[in-house]
Amino acid sequence: MRETLERLCAAWGPSGREEAVAAEVSALLGPVAAVRTDPLGNVIATLRTVAGSGSPAGVPQAAGQGPGPAGPRPRVMLCAHLDQPSLLVTEVTRDGFLRFSPVGHLDPLYLPGQRVVNREGTVGVVVAEDGLVPKDLGPGKLAIDLGVSGREAAERLSAVGDVFCPAAGVLALGDLLSGPALDDRAGCAVLVETARRLVSAGCPNPVDLVFSVQGAIGPRGARPAAHGLGPALALVVDLAPARGVGKSESTVEVGKGPALRVKEPGYVAPPRVRQLLIEAARAAGLPYQVEVVAPEAATSDAGGVELAGSGVVTGVIGLPARLQRGLTPAVSLADLESTVRLLVELLSRPLDRTAPWVTG
Repeated sequence: MRETLERLCAAWGPSGREEAVAAEVSALLGPVAAVRTDPLGNVIATLRTVAGSGSPAGVPQAAGQGPGPAGPRPRVMLCAHLDQPSLLVTEVTRDGFLRFSPVGHLDPLYLPGQRVVNREGTVGVVVAEDGLVPKDLGPGKLAIDLGVSGREAAERLSAVGDVFCPAAGVLALGDLLSGPALDDRAGCAVLVETARRLVSAGCPNPVDLVFSVQGAIGPRGARPAAHGLGPALALVVDLAPARGVGKSESTVEVGKGPALRVKEPGYVAPPRVRQLLIEAARAAGLPYQVEVVAPEAATSDAGGVELAGSGVVTGVIGLPARLQRGLTPAVSLADLESTVRLLVELLSRPLDRTAPWVTG
Protein backbone atom coordinates (compact mmCIF):
# COMPACT_ATOMS: atom_id res chain seq x y z
CA MET A 1 0.00 0.00 0.00
CA ARG A 2 2.90 2.37 0.59
CA GLU A 3 3.82 2.23 -3.09
CA THR A 4 0.24 3.12 -4.02
CA LEU A 5 0.21 5.97 -1.51
CA GLU A 6 3.47 7.42 -2.83
CA ARG A 7 2.23 7.17 -6.40
CA LEU A 8 -0.98 9.02 -5.61
CA CYS A 9 0.76 11.69 -3.53
CA ALA A 10 3.18 12.42 -6.38
CA ALA A 11 0.32 13.56 -8.62
CA TRP A 12 -0.58 17.27 -8.77
CA GLY A 13 -4.26 17.66 -7.94
CA PRO A 14 -5.88 20.69 -6.29
CA SER A 15 -9.65 21.14 -6.05
CA GLY A 16 -11.22 21.35 -9.50
CA ARG A 17 -8.02 20.19 -11.23
CA GLU A 18 -7.81 16.56 -10.14
CA GLU A 19 -7.23 15.00 -13.59
CA ALA A 20 -3.71 13.68 -12.91
CA VAL A 21 -4.77 11.99 -9.66
CA ALA A 22 -7.90 10.62 -11.32
CA ALA A 23 -5.76 9.07 -14.06
CA GLU A 24 -3.55 7.34 -11.49
CA VAL A 25 -6.55 5.97 -9.60
CA SER A 26 -8.16 4.75 -12.83
CA ALA A 27 -4.98 2.94 -13.85
CA LEU A 28 -4.62 1.28 -10.44
CA LEU A 29 -8.23 0.07 -10.38
CA GLY A 30 -8.52 -1.00 -14.02
CA PRO A 31 -7.67 -4.68 -13.33
CA VAL A 32 -10.30 -5.08 -10.58
CA ALA A 33 -13.15 -2.70 -11.42
CA ALA A 34 -15.22 -1.12 -14.16
CA VAL A 35 -14.01 2.48 -14.02
CA ARG A 36 -15.67 5.61 -15.37
CA THR A 37 -15.48 9.35 -14.84
CA ASP A 38 -18.65 11.39 -14.36
CA PRO A 39 -19.22 14.91 -15.73
CA LEU A 40 -17.75 16.57 -12.62
CA GLY A 41 -14.59 14.47 -12.73
CA ASN A 42 -15.40 11.97 -9.98
CA VAL A 43 -13.83 8.57 -10.59
CA ILE A 44 -16.45 5.87 -10.01
CA ALA A 45 -15.29 2.24 -9.91
CA THR A 46 -17.65 -0.71 -9.64
CA LEU A 47 -15.91 -3.80 -8.31
CA ARG A 48 -15.66 -6.90 -10.47
CA THR A 49 -15.29 -10.46 -9.22
CA VAL A 50 -15.56 -14.06 -10.41
CA ALA A 51 -15.35 -15.77 -7.02
CA GLY A 52 -18.80 -16.98 -6.05
CA SER A 53 -20.49 -14.90 -8.72
CA GLY A 54 -21.78 -17.74 -10.81
CA SER A 55 -20.17 -16.34 -13.95
CA PRO A 56 -17.88 -18.48 -16.13
CA ALA A 57 -14.26 -18.62 -14.99
CA GLY A 58 -12.31 -15.62 -16.15
CA VAL A 59 -15.41 -13.59 -17.02
CA PRO A 60 -15.74 -10.76 -14.51
CA GLN A 61 -19.08 -9.27 -13.53
CA ALA A 62 -20.17 -6.64 -11.08
CA ALA A 63 -19.71 -7.82 -7.52
CA GLY A 64 -22.64 -8.88 -5.37
CA GLN A 65 -25.26 -9.33 -8.06
CA GLY A 66 -26.61 -12.53 -6.53
CA PRO A 67 -29.86 -12.27 -4.59
CA GLY A 68 -29.92 -12.11 -0.81
CA PRO A 69 -32.69 -13.24 1.53
CA ALA A 70 -34.74 -10.16 0.65
CA GLY A 71 -33.74 -9.61 -2.97
CA PRO A 72 -30.55 -8.13 -4.43
CA ARG A 73 -27.81 -7.25 -1.98
CA PRO A 74 -27.80 -3.61 -0.83
CA ARG A 75 -25.37 -1.44 -2.77
CA VAL A 76 -22.45 -0.01 -0.80
CA MET A 77 -20.50 3.15 -1.67
CA LEU A 78 -16.98 3.81 -0.40
CA CYS A 79 -15.75 7.38 -0.78
CA ALA A 80 -12.49 9.35 -0.49
CA HIS A 81 -11.66 12.69 -2.10
CA LEU A 82 -8.97 13.11 -4.75
CA ASP A 83 -8.03 16.73 -4.24
CA GLN A 84 -5.83 18.56 -1.78
CA PRO A 85 -6.00 22.11 -0.36
CA SER A 86 -4.25 24.69 -2.51
CA LEU A 87 -3.52 28.38 -3.12
CA LEU A 88 -5.29 30.28 -5.91
CA VAL A 89 -3.51 33.35 -7.26
CA THR A 90 -5.63 36.50 -6.89
CA GLU A 91 -3.08 39.20 -7.77
CA VAL A 92 0.39 39.63 -9.25
CA THR A 93 1.96 42.58 -7.45
CA ARG A 94 4.13 45.31 -8.94
CA ASP A 95 7.15 43.72 -7.22
CA GLY A 96 6.46 40.27 -8.69
CA PHE A 97 4.86 38.52 -5.72
CA LEU A 98 1.68 36.45 -6.01
CA ARG A 99 -1.15 37.22 -3.62
CA PHE A 100 -3.44 34.24 -3.10
CA SER A 101 -6.59 32.87 -1.51
CA PRO A 102 -6.58 29.40 0.12
CA VAL A 103 -8.80 26.76 -1.47
CA GLY A 104 -9.71 24.36 1.29
CA HIS A 105 -8.83 24.26 4.96
CA LEU A 106 -5.28 25.62 5.37
CA ASP A 107 -4.12 27.24 8.61
CA PRO A 108 -2.03 30.37 7.82
CA LEU A 109 0.21 29.46 10.76
CA TYR A 110 1.80 26.68 8.70
CA LEU A 111 2.09 28.45 5.34
CA PRO A 112 5.23 30.65 5.60
CA GLY A 113 8.31 28.89 4.28
CA GLN A 114 6.38 26.20 2.41
CA ARG A 115 7.44 25.25 -1.12
CA VAL A 116 4.55 25.30 -3.59
CA VAL A 117 4.28 24.34 -7.25
CA ASN A 118 1.80 24.92 -10.09
CA ARG A 119 0.73 22.58 -12.90
CA GLU A 120 3.64 23.65 -15.14
CA GLY A 121 6.20 22.94 -12.41
CA THR A 122 6.90 26.54 -11.43
CA VAL A 123 8.15 26.52 -7.84
CA GLY A 124 7.63 29.26 -5.29
CA VAL A 125 7.94 29.80 -1.56
CA VAL A 126 5.22 31.26 0.67
CA VAL A 127 6.47 34.37 2.47
CA ALA A 128 4.98 36.73 5.04
CA GLU A 129 5.03 40.51 4.87
CA ASP A 130 8.05 42.18 6.49
CA GLY A 131 7.58 43.04 10.15
CA LEU A 132 4.46 40.89 10.54
CA VAL A 133 3.75 39.61 14.05
CA PRO A 134 2.19 36.14 14.54
CA LYS A 135 -1.17 37.46 15.81
CA ASP A 136 -1.68 39.32 12.51
CA LEU A 137 -0.84 36.32 10.34
CA GLY A 138 -3.47 35.63 7.67
CA PRO A 139 -3.78 34.90 3.93
CA GLY A 140 -3.97 38.63 3.14
CA LYS A 141 -0.54 39.12 4.69
CA LEU A 142 1.12 36.30 2.75
CA ALA A 143 2.37 35.90 -0.83
CA ILE A 144 4.19 33.46 -3.09
CA ASP A 145 7.75 34.43 -3.99
CA LEU A 146 8.83 33.08 -7.40
CA GLY A 147 12.33 34.50 -7.10
CA VAL A 148 11.83 37.12 -9.81
CA SER A 149 11.59 40.91 -9.79
CA GLY A 150 8.66 42.82 -11.22
CA ARG A 151 5.14 42.02 -12.42
CA GLU A 152 6.17 41.28 -16.00
CA ALA A 153 8.69 38.61 -14.99
CA ALA A 154 6.22 37.01 -12.59
CA GLU A 155 3.44 36.93 -15.18
CA ARG A 156 5.66 34.90 -17.50
CA LEU A 157 5.50 32.16 -14.83
CA SER A 158 2.02 32.58 -13.38
CA ALA A 159 -1.18 34.65 -13.57
CA VAL A 160 -4.38 35.41 -11.73
CA GLY A 161 -6.41 32.20 -11.48
CA ASP A 162 -3.33 29.98 -11.40
CA VAL A 163 -3.19 27.38 -8.61
CA PHE A 164 -0.27 26.25 -6.49
CA CYS A 165 -0.10 23.11 -4.36
CA PRO A 166 2.41 22.26 -1.64
CA ALA A 167 5.35 20.43 -3.25
CA ALA A 168 4.60 16.72 -3.69
CA GLY A 169 6.19 13.77 -1.98
CA VAL A 170 5.98 11.43 1.00
CA LEU A 171 8.59 11.51 3.76
CA ALA A 172 9.31 8.63 6.15
CA LEU A 173 9.16 10.19 9.60
CA GLY A 174 10.10 7.52 12.12
CA ASP A 175 7.13 5.15 12.17
CA LEU A 176 4.96 7.62 10.27
CA LEU A 177 4.57 8.88 6.72
CA SER A 178 4.24 12.62 6.17
CA GLY A 179 3.29 14.57 3.07
CA PRO A 180 1.17 17.52 1.92
CA ALA A 181 -1.23 15.45 -0.20
CA LEU A 182 -2.10 12.82 2.41
CA ASP A 183 -5.45 14.61 2.83
CA ASP A 184 -6.99 12.64 1.26
CA ARG A 185 -4.68 10.50 -0.90
CA ALA A 186 -4.30 8.32 2.21
CA GLY A 187 -8.04 7.59 1.98
CA CYS A 188 -7.73 6.95 -1.76
CA ALA A 189 -4.89 4.46 -1.17
CA VAL A 190 -7.02 2.67 1.44
CA LEU A 191 -9.88 2.33 -1.05
CA VAL A 192 -7.60 1.04 -3.83
CA GLU A 193 -6.13 -1.63 -1.56
CA THR A 194 -9.59 -2.54 -0.23
CA ALA A 195 -10.83 -3.04 -3.79
CA ARG A 196 -7.94 -5.35 -4.62
CA ARG A 197 -8.50 -7.54 -1.57
CA LEU A 198 -12.28 -7.68 -1.94
CA VAL A 199 -12.03 -8.83 -5.54
CA SER A 200 -9.37 -11.37 -4.63
CA ALA A 201 -11.55 -12.76 -1.83
CA GLY A 202 -14.78 -12.66 -3.82
CA CYS A 203 -17.01 -9.85 -2.61
CA PRO A 204 -20.67 -10.91 -2.13
CA ASN A 205 -21.97 -7.32 -2.15
CA PRO A 206 -22.25 -4.73 -4.94
CA VAL A 207 -19.62 -2.08 -4.13
CA ASP A 208 -18.93 1.24 -5.83
CA LEU A 209 -15.84 3.26 -4.98
CA VAL A 210 -16.12 7.02 -5.45
CA PHE A 211 -12.98 9.13 -5.65
CA SER A 212 -14.58 12.53 -5.38
CA VAL A 213 -13.52 15.94 -6.62
CA GLN A 214 -13.47 19.21 -4.68
CA GLY A 215 -13.65 17.50 -1.30
CA ALA A 216 -11.30 20.09 0.19
CA ILE A 217 -14.02 22.69 -0.46
CA GLY A 218 -17.04 20.59 0.53
CA PRO A 219 -18.98 17.52 -0.63
CA ARG A 220 -19.32 19.03 -4.10
CA GLY A 221 -18.33 15.88 -5.98
CA ALA A 222 -19.43 13.23 -3.49
CA ARG A 223 -23.05 14.32 -3.21
CA PRO A 224 -23.97 14.12 -6.91
CA ALA A 225 -22.05 10.84 -7.19
CA ALA A 226 -24.08 9.38 -4.33
CA HIS A 227 -27.27 10.73 -5.89
CA GLY A 228 -26.51 8.91 -9.14
CA LEU A 229 -25.51 5.63 -7.50
CA GLY A 230 -28.28 5.47 -4.89
CA PRO A 231 -26.40 3.29 -2.37
CA ALA A 232 -28.08 1.81 0.70
CA LEU A 233 -24.93 2.41 2.74
CA ALA A 234 -22.01 4.82 2.25
CA LEU A 235 -18.71 4.86 4.12
CA VAL A 236 -16.46 7.91 3.82
CA VAL A 237 -12.71 7.54 4.51
CA ASP A 238 -10.87 10.75 5.41
CA LEU A 239 -8.20 12.03 7.78
CA ALA A 240 -8.98 12.44 11.48
CA PRO A 241 -7.21 15.11 13.57
CA ALA A 242 -5.05 13.34 16.17
CA ARG A 243 -3.25 14.44 19.30
CA GLY A 244 0.00 16.28 18.69
CA VAL A 245 2.39 18.44 20.72
CA GLY A 246 0.96 20.21 23.77
CA LYS A 247 -2.72 20.77 24.46
CA SER A 248 -5.21 19.04 22.21
CA GLU A 249 -8.95 18.47 22.35
CA SER A 250 -8.66 15.33 20.24
CA THR A 251 -8.78 11.94 21.92
CA VAL A 252 -7.63 10.21 18.74
CA GLU A 253 -4.03 8.97 18.60
CA VAL A 254 -1.91 7.96 15.64
CA GLY A 255 -1.06 4.26 15.59
CA LYS A 256 -4.09 3.08 17.58
CA GLY A 257 -6.37 2.14 14.73
CA PRO A 258 -9.06 3.81 12.61
CA ALA A 259 -11.31 6.43 14.22
CA LEU A 260 -15.03 5.74 13.95
CA ARG A 261 -16.57 9.19 13.76
CA VAL A 262 -19.55 10.04 15.94
CA LYS A 263 -19.94 13.68 14.96
CA GLU A 264 -18.45 16.45 12.85
CA PRO A 265 -19.83 19.88 11.90
CA GLY A 266 -23.01 19.23 9.91
CA TYR A 267 -23.06 15.46 10.44
CA VAL A 268 -23.99 13.00 13.19
CA ALA A 269 -23.31 9.29 12.65
CA PRO A 270 -26.30 6.91 12.77
CA PRO A 271 -25.71 4.66 15.82
CA ARG A 272 -26.57 1.56 13.80
CA VAL A 273 -23.74 2.26 11.33
CA ARG A 274 -21.26 2.90 14.11
CA GLN A 275 -22.27 -0.41 15.68
CA LEU A 276 -21.86 -2.18 12.34
CA LEU A 277 -18.29 -0.90 12.09
CA ILE A 278 -17.49 -1.75 15.71
CA GLU A 279 -18.74 -5.30 15.21
CA ALA A 280 -16.59 -5.70 12.10
CA ALA A 281 -13.51 -4.36 13.93
CA ARG A 282 -14.06 -6.76 16.82
CA ALA A 283 -14.65 -9.70 14.49
CA ALA A 284 -11.31 -9.00 12.79
CA GLY A 285 -9.50 -8.38 16.09
CA LEU A 286 -8.62 -4.83 15.06
CA PRO A 287 -7.97 -1.79 17.25
CA TYR A 288 -10.34 1.14 16.76
CA GLN A 289 -11.08 4.53 18.29
CA VAL A 290 -14.24 6.61 18.65
CA GLU A 291 -14.01 10.22 17.46
CA VAL A 292 -15.91 13.47 17.94
CA VAL A 293 -14.54 16.23 15.70
CA ALA A 294 -14.15 19.75 17.11
CA PRO A 295 -16.70 22.33 15.88
CA GLU A 296 -14.02 24.40 14.06
CA ALA A 297 -12.43 21.43 12.29
CA ALA A 298 -12.68 20.61 8.60
CA THR A 299 -15.49 18.31 7.54
CA SER A 300 -15.60 15.19 5.38
CA ASP A 301 -17.89 14.36 2.46
CA ALA A 302 -20.34 12.62 4.82
CA GLY A 303 -22.69 15.55 5.33
CA GLY A 304 -23.30 15.82 1.60
CA VAL A 305 -23.47 12.10 0.88
CA GLU A 306 -26.16 11.40 3.47
CA LEU A 307 -28.39 14.09 1.91
CA ALA A 308 -28.13 12.73 -1.63
CA GLY A 309 -31.34 11.62 -3.29
CA SER A 310 -33.85 10.48 -0.69
CA GLY A 311 -31.06 10.07 1.86
CA VAL A 312 -28.16 7.65 2.33
CA VAL A 313 -27.21 5.90 5.57
CA THR A 314 -23.62 7.14 5.98
CA GLY A 315 -20.63 6.44 8.23
CA VAL A 316 -17.15 7.96 8.49
CA ILE A 317 -13.90 6.13 9.12
CA GLY A 318 -11.10 8.51 10.10
CA LEU A 319 -7.41 7.91 9.46
CA PRO A 320 -5.60 9.45 12.46
CA ALA A 321 -3.26 12.23 11.34
CA ARG A 322 -1.04 14.63 13.23
CA LEU A 323 -1.12 18.27 12.16
CA GLN A 324 -4.15 17.76 9.95
CA ARG A 325 -4.74 21.51 9.61
CA GLY A 326 -1.15 22.06 8.45
CA LEU A 327 0.36 21.33 5.07
CA THR A 328 2.17 18.14 6.07
CA PRO A 329 -0.07 15.74 7.98
CA ALA A 330 1.53 12.52 9.24
CA VAL A 331 -0.20 9.13 9.29
CA SER A 332 0.65 5.61 10.36
CA LEU A 333 0.78 2.90 7.71
CA ALA A 334 -0.48 0.50 10.40
CA ASP A 335 -3.66 2.59 10.78
CA LEU A 336 -4.21 2.52 7.03
CA GLU A 337 -3.73 -1.25 6.99
CA SER A 338 -6.19 -1.68 9.87
CA THR A 339 -8.75 0.40 7.98
CA VAL A 340 -8.38 -1.80 4.90
CA ARG A 341 -8.84 -4.91 7.03
CA LEU A 342 -11.91 -3.38 8.67
CA LEU A 343 -13.55 -2.65 5.32
CA VAL A 344 -12.69 -6.08 3.95
CA GLU A 345 -14.09 -7.77 7.06
CA LEU A 346 -17.32 -5.81 6.76
CA LEU A 347 -17.86 -6.20 3.02
CA SER A 348 -16.74 -9.82 2.73
CA ARG A 349 -19.91 -10.79 4.59
CA PRO A 350 -23.21 -10.75 2.68
CA LEU A 351 -25.22 -7.71 3.70
CA ASP A 352 -28.98 -8.00 4.05
CA ARG A 353 -31.49 -5.32 3.02
CA THR A 354 -33.54 -6.16 6.09
CA ALA A 355 -30.60 -5.63 8.49
CA PRO A 356 -31.06 -3.08 11.29
CA TRP A 357 -28.50 -0.66 9.78
CA VAL A 358 -30.90 -0.23 6.85
CA THR A 359 -34.29 -0.34 8.51
CA GLY A 360 -33.78 0.69 12.14
